[in-house]
Amino acid sequence: MPTLRLDDRTLAGLKPAERTRYFDSHTPGLMLRVSAATARQDGRGRVWYFRYRYQGRQELLRLGTYPGTTLKEAREAVGAARKRLDHGENPAAEKRTPPPAPPAVYTFADFVPVFVAFQKDRGIKTWHEQENKIAKYLTPAWGDRALASLRRRDVQELLTALTQTGGRKGKGLKGGVTGVQAIVSRMFTVALNLDLIDQHPAARIIKRFLPNPGQRKLSDAELRALWAGLEAQPGAASDAMKLRLLLGQRGAETAGMLWSELDLVDGVWSLPRERTKNKTPHVIGLPPTALALLTTRRAAVDAAEPRVFPGLKLTGHDHKALAVIHGGAYEWKDLRRTVSTRLGALGYENETIDRIQNRKQYSVTAVHYNHAQYVEPIRAALTKWDDGLARILRGEPMIAKRERGRVLPMSARPGAGA
Repeated sequence: MPTLRLDDRTLAGLKPAERTRYFDSHTPGLMLRVSAATARQDGRGRVWYFRYRYQGRQELLRLGTYPGTTLKEAREAVGAARKRLDHGENPAAEKRTPPPAPPAVYTFADFVPVFVAFQKDRGIKTWHEQENKIAKYLTPAWGDRALASLRRRDVQELLTALTQTGGRKGKGLKGGVTGVQAIVSRMFTVALNLDLIDQHPAARIIKRFLPNPGQRKLSDAELRALWAGLEAQPGAASDAMKLRLLLGQRGAETAGMLWSELDLVDGVWSLPRERTKNKTPHVIGLPPTALALLTTRRAAVDAAEPRVFPGLKLTGHDHKALAVIHGGAYEWKDLRRTVSTRLGALGYENETIDRIQNRKQYSVTAVHYNHAQYVEPIRAALTKWDDGLARILRGEPMIAKRERGRVLPMSARPGAGA
């Protein structure tokens, strides 16, 4: 066990041997162990130690591996350890302290805020609705369970229970359970992505109920009754509902309309991708009745107010109060289907209707090459529907006899190349 005045040049020349200990003459107790065995472990074979005696017993404190821990750092570490010895402490004692207890079990309830934050950061507009359903259906059942302990049987049992007693007044959910299942599946996908679980317990679970696409469309008589009811209850909610009927756009996008999105001179509504369901910008050429309605609102709403319908929410009391018009005979989302169907009856093809209502286009051309906005074709089609609705409200047929059976492909309409 040679004692040397160690320096960087001396250290660089030391070769791994069977096992040799070199003590530093400058710093008593500082030892460098050089061995071939250690070299196989860390590639260097040089490990710093501080050898000392504590209460009559020899102790060895590992300081680090050279050159990761330099000579200067090793000497400083010995100095700090000697100060602890001077205060009656054993520097190596903490090395023998049992490791801390593992953290508390990571529960499903712990994961919920992580998932909600993940959805918000991804720009998922329905995150709040998902949060409410989690609180209502999932947390009461799984809140205290370890997230990693949940299995397919747990998911199956929960979904079965919801189909039996999960709805209002103890009645089972039907279509609603499919939405809950989608949230469960998404949660476990995110947990798997974040390496919080090792398996996906909801993957490929068969849905309890097949999708039942809505079929409800408003008749001419229902359209007249609806318009009369909206006229009888003037206000922001009624105006927003009229626009939904005139333009066929989504409810949340219409209710959240901003003045900054509108050009009332050219009659254009430009929806940015942040406000659309499918994250696709959408530009709508406004037909006459919609433009007149918005012009009237501009004069009535404070100039500093950014929203066209201040404070309006689809779940608000003013919006819900309009339900007396139909008494549950249909839902407000049926207006969008009604507009789509009426446009088809007026002779417009599905491609045109999809562009009007901003449905995602999946062809290679649509996704990668054709980014035209079709403002004027959309205005022309909605103006045709505007005229048709006016005829219905007057008690006349929507389509004049001379127009019946006429097909209006996009290429045949004014402004098709816009």
